[in-house]
Amino acid sequence: MEVVWSRIFGGIKVISSATFHVITTELVVGSFAMAGICFLIKALQTFNFFSTEKISQITDNTGHFALGFGLIATPFAIMTGIASSPGSDVSSPLLINKMFLSMTAAGLALSVLYARYTIGQQVWASKQSSLTQATAGLGASGMMLLTASLGGKFTRNESLFDIFNLPFDTILLMPTWAAGVVLLTGLAATTLAVMGLRNRSAIQH
Repeated sequence: MEVVWSRIFGGIKVISSATFHVITTELVVGSFAMAGICFLIKALQTFNFFSTEKISQITDNTGHFALGFGLIATPFAIMTGIASSPGSDVSSPLLINKMFLSMTAAGLALSVLYARYTIGQQVWASKQSSLTQATAGLGASGMMLLTASLGGKFTRNESLFDIFNLPFDTILLMPTWAAGVVLLTGLAATTLAVMGLRNRSAIQH
């Protein structure tokens, strides 16, 4: 598969899927890395570090914008990655772990953005909600960076995190009923958290 771009001044320039995958991956990694830094600062602010109003506002806006941009770029990175994959072995443990990490990161990112959109600045009103929001943002960023590292492991058999000896070749399996329980528990916890934060926001107003 090749991605075709039209030149402004006539002619057609063909860019391979592998090259386009590099571009989209850099967008995703850069965005999530920036978001991770911002959410780390927001987490530190709950312990009175970097607790100025200007830094708080900048990290809040930048962190959520970077997270949203990275989330938008993620499907393009996935599609071009599949198109440029050197093989068709979809049963590879590395690819399965990549799917698991990327989908988990996307879910966390969506929950963070949804909470910020529905609750607004009040999401930072208490220490508990601030830590929850910042931790979820950090988790999404960390998992997406691990996903990118797995891409390097899959294509070049090396990863930035090789020094930690992470079990990239191990797949965590569980029965279907256990997966369903985990899914329902996560959905219930997310719903209760959002409802609780919205009620608190309404009371404060």
